[in-house]
Amino acid sequence: MYKFIAVLLVFLGISHSTTAQRVSYPQLVNRSEIPQIFINDIVIPHSDSASTLMFSFRFNYDFIPFRRVQVSEISQAPENAEYYSTLRFSAEVFEGTIKKRNSPATNTAGRDTWTDTLFVENFEETQTNNQYASGALTATLEPGTYNYVLQLSMLQEINERSTQRREIKVPVLSGKDKGEIYLVRSVDESPTGTKFLLMNMEDNIEFGKDFTALVRLPDYDPDKNYSVEVRKVSEDRNSDPMYEKELSNELFFTNSSLSIHKDTDPALILNESGPFTYAVIPIPSSQFDNSSYTLVLNDTKTDSTVAERKFQTYWQNMPASLYNLDIAINMLKFILPEDEVEQLGRGSDKQKEQKFREFWDSRDPTPNTVFNELMAEYYRRIDHAFKEFGSQQEPMGHESDRGEIYIKFGPPSSKERVFPPGGKTRETWKYPNQTFVFEAVSGFGDFKLIGKQ
Repeated sequence: MYKFIAVLLVFLGISHSTTAQRVSYPQLVNRSEIPQIFINDIVIPHSDSASTLMFSFRFNYDFIPFRRVQVSEISQAPENAEYYSTLRFSAEVFEGTIKKRNSPATNTAGRDTWTDTLFVENFEETQTNNQYASGALTATLEPGTYNYVLQLSMLQEINERSTQRREIKVPVLSGKDKGEIYLVRSVDESPTGTKFLLMNMEDNIEFGKDFTALVRLPDYDPDKNYSVEVRKVSEDRNSDPMYEKELSNELFFTNSSLSIHKDTDPALILNESGPFTYAVIPIPSSQFDNSSYTLVLNDTKTDSTVAERKFQTYWQNMPASLYNLDIAINMLKFILPEDEVEQLGRGSDKQKEQKFREFWDSRDPTPNTVFNELMAEYYRRIDHAFKEFGSQQEPMGHESDRGEIYIKFGPPSSKERVFPPGGKTRETWKYPNQTFVFEAVSGFGDFKLIGKQ
């Protein structure tokens, strides 16, 4: 699966990819704020002799440049629109393998273009990753080897941003012994058939939420038994899977085909006519840890693999500390004695992870779910304190007096700042059962705790 911009891979809520190297908390904050886009290359079979290559994509708003709306520029802007952006995304597919530099261009096998104009009502929306622009580009191709290039322009840029050419093979389906697996966000009925809204985040599925696997079965035999299993990538094949289930007959749809629904969010439509068999398999991923997995569809009668795909959970806006196990443990210093933090940080990565998990599991307000709200809130407060209370003299805002109080007690019920004539500025934070008073020690936003009531 091609990645236009590398998506952060997170495992177990903690990224072990950064535990083996020295990394600072500010570096993790910067990493967590990198804007992301997702581009998937997906082959949708029509028959043994033709398939559709689809590029589905999602551009988060914090990746897209916006400009203030000017009446002279955008006459169709909605009444409340304050900012806008224009996007143009195109794909061109060429026959054959990638040619060497300066070789003549190969024949074009397909070309498609998507354009859109986005409007938002305030600056905050231009910085969010909760809103996005998405769509799909397609090309119908015979089996063979192709190469393609993608081009993106934003705000009417003269020079488009182009990817390097990449190769892709469109298989002869009659000779392919494994089927395709599509990751689906939701399933709905439409006038034209069952509609499968694609996850559209490359190999990612949303952490803490279930999804559906739409699977094509080559050489489907109703007399065979099929099962699905999900394993962590790091698990031994001989260990028990995270999830395993025999598939019932009502999950299979024979004599079917897929068509592409190009809408705001790309989808596949399952049509009740065609040469293929598909299985629609609910996956209870809301119970999975934040990790990387392999989904396998098995023919249990012959003990063979029918389809297989790797995927990982994606925790959008995951607190920065959780990208590194050692830093996540060290950040417990605000609520634990120093010797307990040191004890949690001893041992191998596996031992430290187990102790870290046990610490937060014992404090999980919803132990029957995989998402620990208390842990997430604690590390979110650290991120907020780092950004909100840092100054030129004390850039580590989470280690300031105000930062520490915010981490421990959250946002105050009320906040008041006074400027005494000839005196130092004071800031009072009130909570239901206590009050904290801070005093400015510089003219650059540095405050010290001077009183508690």
